[in-house]
Amino acid sequence: MLAAVRRSLPHRMLSTTAAVAAAAVLASCGSSSTAETAGTDRAGPRSGGTLLIAADADPGCLDPQQTGQLQTLDIVRGLVDSLTGQDPKTGAIVPWLAQSWTVSPDARQFSFVLRSGASFSDRTPVDGQAVKATFDRLAKLPPNGAPAYIKGYTGTAVTDATHVTVSFAQPNSQFLQATSTAGFGILSVATASGPLAERCRGRFVGSGPFVLGSYTPNQGAVLTRRAGYAWPSSRATNKSVAHLNEVRFTFVSEDGARTGALRSGQARVGENIQPSDQSQFDGNGFQLVRMSAPGLAPPLSLNHQGILADEKVRQALLKGIDRAALVSTVFNSSYKPATGVLASTTPGYVDQSAKLAHDPDGAAELLTAAGWLPGKDGIRARDGRRLSLTWLIPAPMPPADEAVQQQLRRIGVDVRLDAVPPAQYVSRQAAGAFDISAVGTTRADPDVLRNIFSTKGSNLWHLAPSPLDDYLQQEVTASDTTTRQIAVTKAVTWILDHADTVPLYENTIVHGVADQVHGLRLTASTQLDLHEAWLE
Repeated sequence: MLAAVRRSLPHRMLSTTAAVAAAAVLASCGSSSTAETAGTDRAGPRSGGTLLIAADADPGCLDPQQTGQLQTLDIVRGLVDSLTGQDPKTGAIVPWLAQSWTVSPDARQFSFVLRSGASFSDRTPVDGQAVKATFDRLAKLPPNGAPAYIKGYTGTAVTDATHVTVSFAQPNSQFLQATSTAGFGILSVATASGPLAERCRGRFVGSGPFVLGSYTPNQGAVLTRRAGYAWPSSRATNKSVAHLNEVRFTFVSEDGARTGALRSGQARVGENIQPSDQSQFDGNGFQLVRMSAPGLAPPLSLNHQGILADEKVRQALLKGIDRAALVSTVFNSSYKPATGVLASTTPGYVDQSAKLAHDPDGAAELLTAAGWLPGKDGIRARDGRRLSLTWLIPAPMPPADEAVQQQLRRIGVDVRLDAVPPAQYVSRQAAGAFDISAVGTTRADPDVLRNIFSTKGSNLWHLAPSPLDDYLQQEVTASDTTTRQIAVTKAVTWILDHADTVPLYENTIVHGVADQVHGLRLTASTQLDLHEAWLE
């Protein structure tokens, strides 16, 4: 598991994801709206009610320190608070549990002043010891997802209840942004030492506006309002307890089941509405809450073993994709063709459009140079072996995968779509039993590159050590923005020059929401922010 991610085209989940289903909730009539926040034009807010959400998968684990799946983070964001928040429009880091902070000139020490009065749901204080315990445990976990952001951690010094200093062995320029994420949510001292398997079941204590009422694998999760909450992020309009009494998530993996539940009045929120279904929820008693996702542009993730060890073949795939045609035929105007390794909404984005031009003739030349010659059925072959690649997909398979398959067939590449249950997908990806998978990561920071492409991490794609590792290290250790941008530019340039991945399009997270729902918005990393939501 890498960073905040969700599977499928459009992507909203990463490599690990579980899925099963049923339906949930209510809908009604009102005016059309398409925004990052639901129903902002209505008077209110009102207190009470249950918001029922048809979620797109069972996350399998609720501990935000152990998984970066957006299914987990949508649920957990209401349970845990972080030291900082992030403005989704500007990228600015803003106060939350920390009312202020300073960063040393070499970006190795981060000193935080905690706000007074915040407490965990077990009534223990959110203090320096809790911050230390949270980060000490996080640093000991495998370096995937949130634990990767604290690499090089040397400890947290607690001066008193409200003053802490987090230190690193080397500069860590991305750390401040990391403190705004749910994966860095501060947990109680007792939770930090709790068994990891129990924490996956939701047995952890946070300081958020909700507490976990229940989590039933393959069915759903229930959040209940916490009394006395009064320490939201400085971005919050609501400075007190959540408006909703309860939030119920029901796990509905099948796209049609989610849209059907929302359309029929069984759901008030349907997550991750597919492009072909979005128009029916843009008006007629519904609205679309959507947000362009920052982070890695959803790609074809390439296993650098087997056939794809040959850079010429990887370059041919890069040139063989017609991104404009993919977006126009499978998606809608909410989506854009990829113009770089990073989505254009990501800080540090570099426009690489010229490297992503559709060039089928160039692709053919590369494949011929690599010894793959056209066969009678149009599929290229070499030494009697067809140019056939296995694309490992966590079921259910999204329709965009077939469109990509058809495009690559036109340049003589046979792509076999292999949709398997999520658990099998995870194990096969970890074992390298694939040629292609598709892992997109959502984070409003260019450090997503290090999570995916560094050979010092999980390295699911079996990249060989190269100067790219140095660029990624320079990116995270840069002590000023100019130096960091230079490193990011070098990294993304290397990645496309060596065809280490094949960016496809820029993703947009789109949720269908009934008009009775107001104030529901998305965080900078596209997670549901439930604290402001209310019902008519």
